[in-house]
Amino acid sequence: MNNILSHIKTILIQIIIGAGIFYFFLHPFTMVMYWFEFNDIPFSLSKFQEIFSERLNESFSFNMRVMSSLLTLFGAVLGLVSGIFWIKIKSKNIKIDKQQKLLQRDLSEIIADGENERVEFKSSIRYDYYRKTTNRDLQKVIAKTIVGFMNAKGGKLIIGVDDDGNVLGLEKDFNTLKHKNRDGYEREIFRIISTQLGHEACFNNHISFYKLNGEDVCVIDIEPSKKPIYVSDTENTTFYVRTGNATYPLTVKEAVNYLENRKL
Repeated sequence: MNNILSHIKTILIQIIIGAGIFYFFLHPFTMVMYWFEFNDIPFSLSKFQEIFSERLNESFSFNMRVMSSLLTLFGAVLGLVSGIFWIKIKSKNIKIDKQQKLLQRDLSEIIADGENERVEFKSSIRYDYYRKTTNRDLQKVIAKTIVGFMNAKGGKLIIGVDDDGNVLGLEKDFNTLKHKNRDGYEREIFRIISTQLGHEACFNNHISFYKLNGEDVCVIDIEPSKKPIYVSDTENTTFYVRTGNATYPLTVKEAVNYLENRKL
């Protein structure tokens, strides 16, 4: 009931605003523009101000009731459409907020359950909490973890959370980037994936951000890959797979056996 009354109030306000704009502003303005066109006089700001003051009273006279009524009606209709559109936007935002809260609650429960075959925590992608400085070697760890999930059953990599499930946030990581925000962070993750796993691997990874305990947390939802994925650096190409709550490298023989068994 309260929602219905709120929607009616919103629509009425928009109708009044629309009708008022068309009646008090657009109507006199239209009459002035018609005057310029009818008298074939070049437009100038000073002349517009002069004619506007002359036409203002006339636009509200009884003789102009038809034109003013039509413009007012048109403004009211636009206000109605605007009100309905505003209600839809507001309702959509409310749904998004509810979904976000549900996802945050689910994420909190996932973190509380700890790491497992489908969930891994990482404190950061670049900031070393032990050395208190930037450590680019951590990016290799991120790449290995993602590959391990892709070569297994997929999973979630949650960044900004330590091994014990404590939320650390991403602020220290943000500060190691050129663009110190979520967009810059997402681009950096995809850069890691594309350079060490290959561009195609980006399509198997979906990045989201959430607020937990007032801190930003990044979640990478990783889909399993239909073909084997390797981590490539300047020296080696290694096959990793997620087993239990850890990621392990496999030898060539182990990788072949694993892939053959996965097809069965």
